[in-house]
Amino acid sequence: MKLMTRGRASTLATLAAGAAIGFFAIGTTAASAAAPAAATVTQHYSLAASAYTPDGLHTTTEDYFNEWDPTTLSNTDAGRCFNAGLSLPPKALLKSITVYFTAGSAAMYFEINQQTLATHTAADLVSFDSPINTGTPAYTSQGETFPANTMVNMAQNAYSAGVCPSGTTTFSGFTITYTVPA
Repeated sequence: MKLMTRGRASTLATLAAGAAIGFFAIGTTAASAAAPAAATVTQHYSLAASAYTPDGLHTTTEDYFNEWDPTTLSNTDAGRCFNAGLSLPPKALLKSITVYFTAGSAAMYFEINQQTLATHTAADLVSFDSPINTGTPAYTSQGETFPANTMVNMAQNAYSAGVCPSGTTTFSGFTITYTVPA
C-alpha cells in the first residue's frame, strides 16, 4: 500500500485502508484517534502590584506611602489598604491563587471578593494574613484554593482583590489558576 498519495480522496482512502489493516498515518496513533477532546482548558490570570489604588483613609490627615517601584506595593503605616478590580473571564471555574510578597515585620492581609451587584452584597472567596518574618525580609508566596465550584458570573457579579501591606512586608502580585470550557 502506498502511504504518500496525492489528492484528498486518495489520502482518505489510504487512511481508511490503513485503519482496516491496523496502522495509521504518520502522527496518528490508535490512542490519539480514539481520545475525546479535552473538556476544559487551564489558564492563568495575573495582576501586578502596580494595578492597585489606595483604599479609604482613616482621617484626612493621613496619607499613603509607596516606594516608586511597579513590582512592589508597600506601606509602613498599619491600616493602609489597596484595591484592584478584576476582569476575569466569564464562566471561568476558579481553582487556586498564588500570592507573591516579601514577608517582613508585620502581617499582610489579602482577599479576593465577589460582589453581587443587584443585592449590594459581597463575599470573600479567599482571604488570609501572611506570616511575619522577624529576621531579614524574604520574598515568598502563599497558595490558597477557591471554594469548590466557584464560577465567574460577570452578568451579576463584580470581582476585586484587596491587600493591606504593613511594616517591611510588601506585596508584588498574584496569579489565579482557572479552567474554562474547551
